[in-house]
Amino acid sequence: MERKPLNRIWQMIVSCLLVMTILILNTLPACAIDARNPYNAIQVQVNGANEEGSIKSGQELWYKFTVPTGNSWLIVRVTTTNESGVLNCEVKGVQQNTIKGAYSLGGNQTCEMVFRIGAMNNGSTEEYIPRLTEGATYYLRLYGEGDFIFNVDSYVDDYEGEYANATALAAGATISGTLERNDDIDAFCFTVPTSNSYKVTVTASRKMNVKITDKDNYTIDNNSLRVMRDRGTSEYTISGKGEKRYFFLSGLTGTSYTISVAISADDSTLGNWTKVTATKGKSYIQIKTKKGAKLVITVKNASGKSTLKVKGKKILKTTQKKGTVKYRLNRKLKKGDVIKVTATKGRQFSFSYYKKIK
Repeated sequence: MERKPLNRIWQMIVSCLLVMTILILNTLPACAIDARNPYNAIQVQVNGANEEGSIKSGQELWYKFTVPTGNSWLIVRVTTTNESGVLNCEVKGVQQNTIKGAYSLGGNQTCEMVFRIGAMNNGSTEEYIPRLTEGATYYLRLYGEGDFIFNVDSYVDDYEGEYANATALAAGATISGTLERNDDIDAFCFTVPTSNSYKVTVTASRKMNVKITDKDNYTIDNNSLRVMRDRGTSEYTISGKGEKRYFFLSGLTGTSYTISVAISADDSTLGNWTKVTATKGKSYIQIKTKKGAKLVITVKNASGKSTLKVKGKKILKTTQKKGTVKYRLNRKLKKGDVIKVTATKGRQFSFSYYKKIK
């Protein structure tokens, strides 16, 4: 009879210890929980062998991988091999936050989750591509149902796609590159001479878009260097202002290209197949180009609010019928006037010209 109070005391002590243990576990930081690997995640190697498995409804499978260094892309691919069912996949960080998710339907469908490695942002498109940290561990959660194969691969990018790591263009030099994926963006930059004009030329094996911006991501002239067809060439000539310009190239997987820049005090010498001459004090713009080239010509005053007339029109759209033509203006060109000319011949030749009269 005398031992019952003692037993109650021990029961109370044990209960208190259990409560304290639970509280301590609940207050442990996420990294401590992660260190014990509560999901029994299986370690897989990046660029290793394919992982195969099967999952039933209500079940979860967890894997983990370490991001390599010295690469620019990491891609997780999951392929379902059963005829039906939906397999969901998520890549999670150390804190178990979902970074990106996808799903794969039955019938040998493959889903991809694409990541950049060590890049803060891609700088040139509104599409968000998540960033993974070199040397960090991430988790892959699979749930749903079906048989599957997955792999985690990394790829080296020939040119990075960010402002901070844009490859510098040197006048007179040509750079060759390839778009490794549809998501790939290659960035280049060039410091514009204060007094000289410059021309950027892009030749590509397939259609390609080029976005031109300043350092603050302000678009100078969107798609002015767009290569409009396979094995096409596009030129862009612009007067110099002593500022830095960025060129972001994007297109389809496997597109090969060259990009080069040339400078000259006389911008009329820069075009390969189209040459524009616009001079202060002259009441015309002279254009030498291929017969049949389609032109769009506009001239605005220094404020940009008033448009001068070219052959009686504010925006002249015409087809050039001979090699060299003088297009008359309603007054002489003055300091600050801005001339813009685009010329296209079929879908293979594209030329853009921008000049501010000095």
